[in-house]
Amino acid sequence: MDIGTDALHTSASPSHSRSAPPRRRIIAIIAAVVAAALLLLITPLPRGFQGEPTGDATLVSEVENVLGSKHWHHVSAAKIDGDDVTWGGVGADENTEFEIGSITKTFTAALFADAINRGEIDKDIRLGDVWPDLDGDVAEVTLASIAMQRSGLPAHEPAPNLLEGTSQFLSIYLRGNPYGGSATDLVDSLHSVKVGNKEPEYSNFGFSVLGQALAEATGKSYRQLVRERITEPLGMEDTYVPNSSDGLDHGYSASGLPAAPWTLGGAAASGAIRSTVHDLSIWLRESMSGTAPGAEATEHRADYDDNDRIGWAWFTTSDRSPTVTWHNGGTAGYRSFLGFNAPSQQGIIVLADSANDVDSAVDLISELDEQPAEPTASEVGVRL
Repeated sequence: MDIGTDALHTSASPSHSRSAPPRRRIIAIIAAVVAAALLLLITPLPRGFQGEPTGDATLVSEVENVLGSKHWHHVSAAKIDGDDVTWGGVGADENTEFEIGSITKTFTAALFADAINRGEIDKDIRLGDVWPDLDGDVAEVTLASIAMQRSGLPAHEPAPNLLEGTSQFLSIYLRGNPYGGSATDLVDSLHSVKVGNKEPEYSNFGFSVLGQALAEATGKSYRQLVRERITEPLGMEDTYVPNSSDGLDHGYSASGLPAAPWTLGGAAASGAIRSTVHDLSIWLRESMSGTAPGAEATEHRADYDDNDRIGWAWFTTSDRSPTVTWHNGGTAGYRSFLGFNAPSQQGIIVLADSANDVDSAVDLISELDEQPAEPTASEVGVRL
Protein backbone atom coordinates (compact mmCIF):
# COMPACT_ATOMS: atom_id res chain seq x y z
CA MET A 1 0.00 0.00 0.00
CA ASP A 2 1.38 3.37 -0.96
CA ILE A 3 0.33 6.59 0.68
CA GLY A 4 1.54 9.93 -0.66
CA THR A 5 1.85 13.02 1.49
CA ASP A 6 2.64 16.65 0.76
CA ALA A 7 5.58 17.90 2.77
CA LEU A 8 5.27 21.35 4.31
CA HIS A 9 8.35 23.43 3.65
CA THR A 10 8.96 26.81 5.32
CA SER A 11 11.72 29.26 4.67
CA ALA A 12 12.83 32.58 6.07
CA SER A 13 14.76 35.26 4.24
CA PRO A 14 18.08 36.15 5.84
CA SER A 15 18.29 39.56 7.48
CA HIS A 16 21.53 40.25 5.65
CA SER A 17 23.49 38.81 2.78
CA ARG A 18 26.67 37.87 4.65
CA SER A 19 27.63 34.20 4.32
CA ALA A 20 27.59 31.94 7.37
CA PRO A 21 30.90 31.83 9.24
CA PRO A 22 33.28 29.04 8.11
CA ARG A 23 33.00 27.26 11.46
CA ARG A 24 29.23 27.19 11.19
CA ARG A 25 29.46 25.73 7.68
CA ILE A 26 31.86 23.05 8.88
CA ILE A 27 29.50 22.08 11.71
CA ALA A 28 26.62 21.84 9.22
CA ILE A 29 28.69 19.61 6.92
CA ILE A 30 29.70 17.35 9.82
CA ALA A 31 26.05 17.07 10.94
CA ALA A 32 25.00 16.10 7.42
CA VAL A 33 27.71 13.44 7.20
CA VAL A 34 26.73 12.01 10.60
CA ALA A 35 23.05 11.91 9.58
CA ALA A 36 23.91 10.12 6.33
CA ALA A 37 26.06 7.61 8.22
CA LEU A 38 23.23 6.87 10.68
CA LEU A 39 20.83 6.26 7.79
CA LEU A 40 23.30 3.83 6.26
CA LEU A 41 23.64 2.01 9.58
CA ILE A 42 19.90 1.44 10.03
CA THR A 43 19.17 0.59 6.37
CA PRO A 44 20.57 -2.78 5.29
CA LEU A 45 22.52 -2.94 2.07
CA PRO A 46 20.89 -4.71 -0.89
CA ARG A 47 21.52 -8.43 -0.66
CA GLY A 48 20.33 -11.71 -2.08
CA PHE A 49 18.20 -14.30 -0.34
CA GLN A 50 19.48 -15.44 3.04
CA GLY A 51 19.77 -19.00 4.30
CA GLU A 52 20.35 -22.43 2.87
CA PRO A 53 18.79 -23.45 -0.48
CA THR A 54 16.06 -26.07 -0.25
CA GLY A 55 14.45 -28.35 -2.81
CA ASP A 56 15.22 -28.20 -6.52
CA ALA A 57 18.42 -26.27 -7.27
CA THR A 58 17.37 -25.43 -10.84
CA LEU A 59 14.10 -23.85 -9.67
CA VAL A 60 15.95 -21.87 -6.99
CA SER A 61 18.33 -20.53 -9.61
CA GLU A 62 15.47 -19.62 -11.97
CA VAL A 63 13.60 -17.76 -9.24
CA GLU A 64 16.69 -15.83 -8.14
CA ASN A 65 17.42 -14.85 -11.75
CA VAL A 66 13.95 -13.48 -12.52
CA LEU A 67 13.60 -11.65 -9.20
CA GLY A 68 16.97 -9.90 -9.35
CA SER A 69 19.00 -8.22 -6.62
CA LYS A 70 17.02 -6.39 -3.93
CA HIS A 71 16.54 -6.44 -0.15
CA TRP A 72 15.54 -10.10 -0.05
CA HIS A 73 15.43 -12.46 2.94
CA HIS A 74 13.67 -15.79 2.32
CA VAL A 75 11.72 -17.20 -0.60
CA SER A 76 9.67 -20.29 -1.31
CA ALA A 77 8.46 -21.34 -4.74
CA ALA A 78 6.56 -24.08 -6.53
CA LYS A 79 6.48 -24.87 -10.24
CA ILE A 80 3.49 -26.85 -11.49
CA ASP A 81 3.48 -28.88 -14.70
CA GLY A 82 0.32 -30.97 -14.87
CA ASP A 83 0.47 -33.47 -12.03
CA ASP A 84 4.12 -32.70 -11.30
CA VAL A 85 5.08 -30.18 -8.64
CA THR A 86 8.65 -28.97 -8.06
CA TRP A 87 9.60 -27.15 -4.85
CA GLY A 88 12.47 -24.81 -4.16
CA GLY A 89 13.46 -22.06 -1.77
CA VAL A 90 16.16 -20.20 0.14
CA GLY A 91 15.89 -20.08 3.92
CA ALA A 92 12.40 -21.57 3.53
CA ASP A 93 10.78 -24.67 2.10
CA GLU A 94 7.36 -25.68 0.79
CA ASN A 95 5.93 -25.78 4.34
CA THR A 96 7.13 -22.34 5.49
CA GLU A 97 4.29 -19.97 6.36
CA PHE A 98 3.91 -16.59 4.66
CA GLU A 99 1.32 -13.83 4.47
CA ILE A 100 -0.14 -14.05 0.96
CA GLY A 101 -1.80 -10.62 0.90
CA SER A 102 -4.26 -10.08 -1.92
CA ILE A 103 -4.09 -13.66 -3.18
CA THR A 104 -6.66 -13.92 -0.37
CA LYS A 105 -9.07 -12.27 -2.83
CA THR A 106 -9.06 -15.41 -4.99
CA PHE A 107 -10.41 -17.32 -1.97
CA THR A 108 -13.06 -14.65 -1.36
CA ALA A 109 -14.09 -14.75 -5.01
CA ALA A 110 -14.33 -18.55 -4.89
CA LEU A 111 -16.56 -18.32 -1.81
CA PHE A 112 -18.76 -15.88 -3.74
CA ALA A 113 -19.06 -18.27 -6.70
CA ASP A 114 -19.64 -21.21 -4.36
CA ALA A 115 -22.42 -19.37 -2.48
CA ILE A 116 -24.13 -18.74 -5.83
CA ASN A 117 -23.84 -22.44 -6.69
CA ARG A 118 -25.36 -23.33 -3.33
CA GLY A 119 -28.32 -21.01 -3.97
CA GLU A 120 -27.47 -18.87 -0.93
CA ILE A 121 -27.14 -15.67 -2.96
CA ASP A 122 -27.65 -14.36 -6.49
CA LYS A 123 -24.68 -12.87 -8.34
CA ASP A 124 -26.57 -9.60 -8.82
CA ILE A 125 -27.55 -9.25 -5.17
CA ARG A 126 -27.09 -5.66 -3.95
CA LEU A 127 -25.53 -4.41 -0.74
CA GLY A 128 -28.96 -3.03 0.12
CA ASP A 129 -30.33 -6.58 -0.08
CA VAL A 130 -27.66 -7.80 2.34
CA TRP A 131 -28.01 -4.85 4.73
CA PRO A 132 -31.52 -3.34 4.32
CA ASP A 133 -30.69 -0.27 6.40
CA LEU A 134 -28.35 1.00 3.67
CA ASP A 135 -29.71 3.60 1.28
CA GLY A 136 -28.52 5.75 -1.60
CA ASP A 137 -25.91 4.74 -4.19
CA VAL A 138 -24.09 2.33 -1.91
CA ALA A 139 -27.25 0.22 -1.52
CA GLU A 140 -27.29 -0.33 -5.30
CA VAL A 141 -23.74 -1.73 -5.50
CA THR A 142 -23.83 -5.41 -6.52
CA LEU A 143 -21.57 -8.12 -5.18
CA ALA A 144 -20.64 -9.09 -8.75
CA SER A 145 -19.38 -5.57 -9.45
CA ILE A 146 -17.23 -5.75 -6.33
CA ALA A 147 -15.82 -9.12 -7.37
CA MET A 148 -14.91 -7.62 -10.78
CA GLN A 149 -13.27 -4.52 -9.24
CA ARG A 150 -15.73 -2.09 -10.83
CA SER A 151 -18.09 -1.25 -7.94
CA GLY A 152 -17.21 2.42 -7.47
CA LEU A 153 -16.27 1.74 -3.84
CA PRO A 154 -13.08 3.49 -2.67
CA ALA A 155 -9.74 1.70 -2.63
CA HIS A 156 -9.56 1.68 1.17
CA GLU A 157 -11.97 1.83 4.07
CA PRO A 158 -12.63 5.49 4.86
CA ALA A 159 -11.34 6.58 8.26
CA PRO A 160 -14.21 7.59 10.57
CA ASN A 161 -12.33 10.64 11.81
CA LEU A 162 -9.03 12.50 11.57
CA LEU A 163 -7.59 10.73 14.61
CA GLU A 164 -8.22 7.28 13.16
CA GLY A 165 -6.89 8.36 9.77
CA THR A 166 -3.70 9.68 11.35
CA SER A 167 -3.30 6.49 13.37
CA GLN A 168 -3.65 4.36 10.24
CA PHE A 169 -1.09 6.42 8.38
CA LEU A 170 1.41 6.18 11.23
CA SER A 171 0.91 2.41 11.42
CA ILE A 172 1.81 2.07 7.75
CA TYR A 173 4.75 4.47 8.06
CA LEU A 174 6.09 2.50 11.03
CA ARG A 175 5.52 -0.84 9.22
CA GLY A 176 2.78 -1.84 11.64
CA ASN A 177 -0.73 -3.23 11.14
CA PRO A 178 -3.07 -0.45 9.92
CA TYR A 179 -6.20 -2.62 9.84
CA GLY A 180 -7.52 -2.84 13.38
CA GLY A 181 -11.21 -2.28 12.72
CA SER A 182 -13.85 -4.95 13.36
CA ALA A 183 -16.43 -6.35 10.95
CA THR A 184 -19.00 -4.06 12.57
CA ASP A 185 -16.78 -1.03 11.96
CA LEU A 186 -16.37 -2.01 8.32
CA VAL A 187 -20.11 -2.40 7.69
CA ASP A 188 -20.89 0.81 9.57
CA SER A 189 -18.51 2.71 7.27
CA LEU A 190 -20.80 1.91 4.33
CA HIS A 191 -23.32 4.44 5.62
CA SER A 192 -20.96 7.32 4.91
CA VAL A 193 -19.03 6.02 1.90
CA LYS A 194 -19.17 7.85 -1.44
CA VAL A 195 -19.60 5.65 -4.51
CA GLY A 196 -17.59 6.68 -7.56
CA ASN A 197 -17.83 5.73 -11.24
CA LYS A 198 -18.48 2.08 -12.01
CA GLU A 199 -15.17 1.67 -13.81
CA PRO A 200 -12.30 -0.76 -13.21
CA GLU A 201 -10.51 0.36 -10.06
CA TYR A 202 -8.77 -1.91 -7.60
CA SER A 203 -10.51 -1.80 -4.22
CA ASN A 204 -9.31 -3.55 -1.08
CA PHE A 205 -12.28 -2.05 0.72
CA GLY A 206 -14.65 -3.62 -1.81
CA PHE A 207 -13.33 -7.13 -1.18
CA SER A 208 -13.46 -6.57 2.57
CA VAL A 209 -17.15 -5.72 2.13
CA LEU A 210 -17.68 -8.74 -0.15
CA GLY A 211 -16.31 -11.05 2.54
CA GLN A 212 -18.58 -9.58 5.19
CA ALA A 213 -21.57 -9.75 2.83
CA LEU A 214 -20.92 -13.47 2.34
CA ALA A 215 -20.68 -13.90 6.11
CA GLU A 216 -23.99 -12.08 6.55
CA ALA A 217 -25.73 -14.13 3.84
CA THR A 218 -24.48 -17.51 5.09
CA GLY A 219 -24.54 -16.93 8.85
CA LYS A 220 -20.87 -17.95 9.10
CA SER A 221 -17.79 -15.83 9.73
CA TYR A 222 -15.33 -15.30 6.91
CA ARG A 223 -12.81 -17.42 8.82
CA GLN A 224 -15.33 -20.27 9.04
CA LEU A 225 -16.20 -20.04 5.35
CA VAL A 226 -12.55 -20.30 4.29
CA ARG A 227 -11.97 -23.28 6.56
CA GLU A 228 -15.21 -25.22 5.97
CA ARG A 229 -15.65 -24.61 2.25
CA ILE A 230 -12.10 -24.43 0.89
CA THR A 231 -9.17 -25.47 3.07
CA GLU A 232 -10.69 -28.52 4.79
CA PRO A 233 -12.24 -30.04 1.63
CA LEU A 234 -8.98 -29.54 -0.31
CA GLY A 235 -6.69 -30.71 2.50
CA MET A 236 -4.93 -27.33 2.81
CA GLU A 237 -3.93 -27.84 6.43
CA ASP A 238 -1.58 -24.84 6.73
CA THR A 239 -3.85 -22.20 5.17
CA TYR A 240 -5.99 -20.09 7.48
CA VAL A 241 -7.32 -16.66 8.44
CA PRO A 242 -5.40 -15.56 11.56
CA ASN A 243 -7.10 -13.97 14.54
CA SER A 244 -3.87 -12.57 16.01
CA SER A 245 -0.36 -11.62 14.94
CA ASP A 246 1.10 -14.71 16.63
CA GLY A 247 2.96 -17.31 14.60
CA LEU A 248 5.11 -15.25 12.22
CA ASP A 249 8.65 -14.25 13.17
CA HIS A 250 9.77 -12.88 9.80
CA GLY A 251 8.72 -10.16 7.38
CA TYR A 252 10.64 -7.15 6.11
CA SER A 253 10.07 -3.86 4.30
CA ALA A 254 11.42 -3.21 0.80
CA SER A 255 14.44 -1.53 2.41
CA GLY A 256 15.13 -4.53 4.64
CA LEU A 257 13.70 -3.29 7.94
CA PRO A 258 11.47 -5.53 10.14
CA ALA A 259 7.72 -5.26 9.48
CA ALA A 260 4.83 -6.31 11.70
CA PRO A 261 2.33 -9.03 10.69
CA TRP A 262 -1.10 -7.98 9.41
CA THR A 263 -4.26 -9.60 10.77
CA LEU A 264 -6.73 -7.13 9.14
CA GLY A 265 -9.71 -7.77 11.45
CA GLY A 266 -12.93 -6.95 9.61
CA ALA A 267 -10.95 -6.45 6.39
CA ALA A 268 -9.66 -10.05 6.40
CA ALA A 269 -11.33 -10.98 3.09
CA SER A 270 -9.11 -8.59 1.19
CA GLY A 271 -5.74 -9.94 2.28
CA ALA A 272 -5.35 -11.69 5.64
CA ILE A 273 -4.77 -15.35 4.71
CA ARG A 274 -1.52 -17.08 5.62
CA SER A 275 -0.39 -20.09 3.63
CA THR A 276 2.51 -22.10 2.21
CA VAL A 277 3.56 -22.91 -1.35
CA HIS A 278 2.61 -26.52 -0.63
CA ASP A 279 -0.99 -25.53 0.08
CA LEU A 280 -1.12 -22.92 -2.67
CA SER A 281 0.02 -25.53 -5.18
CA ILE A 282 -3.16 -27.45 -4.27
CA TRP A 283 -5.17 -24.25 -4.69
CA LEU A 284 -3.58 -23.46 -8.05
CA ARG A 285 -4.02 -26.97 -9.48
CA GLU A 286 -7.62 -27.28 -8.30
CA SER A 287 -8.48 -23.79 -9.58
CA MET A 288 -6.96 -24.18 -13.04
CA SER A 289 -8.50 -27.64 -13.49
CA GLY A 290 -11.93 -26.33 -12.49
CA THR A 291 -12.35 -28.68 -9.51
CA ALA A 292 -11.87 -26.18 -6.66
CA PRO A 293 -14.99 -24.85 -4.91
CA GLY A 294 -16.06 -21.78 -6.89
CA ALA A 295 -13.43 -22.39 -9.58
CA GLU A 296 -15.51 -20.47 -12.15
CA ALA A 297 -14.23 -17.32 -10.46
CA THR A 298 -11.10 -17.73 -12.61
CA GLU A 299 -13.06 -17.23 -15.86
CA HIS A 300 -12.49 -13.74 -17.28
CA ARG A 301 -15.64 -11.70 -17.82
CA ALA A 302 -14.59 -8.21 -18.91
CA ASP A 303 -11.61 -6.05 -19.79
CA TYR A 304 -9.80 -4.56 -16.82
CA ASP A 305 -7.19 -2.46 -18.60
CA ASP A 306 -5.03 -2.62 -21.74
CA ASN A 307 -3.07 -5.56 -20.37
CA ASP A 308 -5.56 -7.73 -18.50
CA ARG A 309 -9.06 -9.10 -18.38
CA ILE A 310 -10.77 -9.86 -15.07
CA GLY A 311 -13.03 -12.57 -13.72
CA TRP A 312 -14.00 -12.57 -10.08
CA ALA A 313 -10.76 -11.33 -8.50
CA TRP A 314 -8.53 -13.27 -10.93
CA PHE A 315 -6.77 -11.39 -13.75
CA THR A 316 -5.91 -12.93 -17.13
CA THR A 317 -3.20 -11.34 -19.24
CA SER A 318 -4.14 -10.25 -22.76
CA ASP A 319 -0.74 -8.89 -23.85
CA ARG A 320 1.51 -11.94 -23.62
CA SER A 321 1.80 -15.52 -24.82
CA PRO A 322 1.04 -17.84 -23.20
CA THR A 323 -1.78 -16.09 -21.39
CA VAL A 324 -1.64 -16.32 -17.61
CA THR A 325 -4.47 -16.22 -15.09
CA TRP A 326 -3.01 -14.71 -11.95
CA HIS A 327 -3.13 -12.67 -8.78
CA ASN A 328 -0.44 -11.11 -6.65
CA GLY A 329 -0.35 -9.79 -3.13
CA GLY A 330 1.56 -7.74 -0.64
CA THR A 331 1.54 -6.72 3.01
CA ALA A 332 4.00 -4.65 5.06
CA GLY A 333 6.57 -7.43 5.02
CA TYR A 334 5.56 -9.95 2.33
CA ARG A 335 4.99 -10.29 -1.42
CA SER A 336 3.36 -13.10 -3.38
CA PHE A 337 2.51 -14.19 -6.91
CA LEU A 338 0.42 -17.08 -8.20
CA GLY A 339 -0.37 -17.71 -11.87
CA PHE A 340 -1.23 -20.46 -14.33
CA ASN A 341 -1.81 -21.20 -17.99
CA ALA A 342 -4.92 -23.37 -18.11
CA PRO A 343 -4.41 -25.04 -21.55
CA SER A 344 -0.96 -26.36 -20.59
CA GLN A 345 -1.85 -26.90 -16.91
CA GLN A 346 1.35 -25.13 -15.91
CA GLY A 347 1.86 -22.59 -13.18
CA ILE A 348 4.16 -20.84 -10.75
CA ILE A 349 3.90 -19.72 -7.11
CA VAL A 350 6.43 -17.47 -5.36
CA LEU A 351 6.21 -16.26 -1.75
CA ALA A 352 8.79 -13.91 -0.21
CA ASP A 353 9.08 -12.34 3.23
CA SER A 354 10.13 -8.90 2.04
CA ALA A 355 8.05 -6.15 0.45
CA ASN A 356 9.66 -6.34 -3.00
CA ASP A 357 7.47 -7.39 -5.90
CA VAL A 358 7.79 -10.95 -7.15
CA ASP A 359 5.51 -10.47 -10.20
CA SER A 360 8.37 -11.17 -12.60
CA ALA A 361 7.95 -14.84 -11.62
CA VAL A 362 5.31 -14.89 -14.38
CA ASP A 363 8.18 -15.31 -16.86
CA LEU A 364 8.81 -18.79 -15.48
CA ILE A 365 5.53 -19.90 -17.07
CA SER A 366 6.95 -18.86 -20.43
CA GLU A 367 10.01 -20.99 -19.70
CA LEU A 368 7.76 -23.93 -18.81
CA ASP A 369 6.03 -23.52 -22.16
CA GLU A 370 9.39 -23.17 -23.93
CA GLN A 371 8.41 -19.86 -25.48
CA PRO A 372 10.34 -16.57 -25.42
CA ALA A 373 9.61 -14.45 -22.40
CA GLU A 374 7.06 -11.71 -22.99
CA PRO A 375 6.34 -8.62 -20.87
CA THR A 376 5.50 -9.45 -17.29
CA ALA A 377 2.02 -9.20 -15.84
CA SER A 378 1.33 -5.60 -14.87
CA GLU A 379 1.14 -4.65 -11.22
CA VAL A 380 -2.48 -3.88 -10.45
CA GLY A 381 -3.47 -0.85 -8.44
CA VAL A 382 -2.85 -0.64 -4.73
CA ARG A 383 -2.45 -4.02 -3.13
CA LEU A 384 -2.42 -5.57 0.26
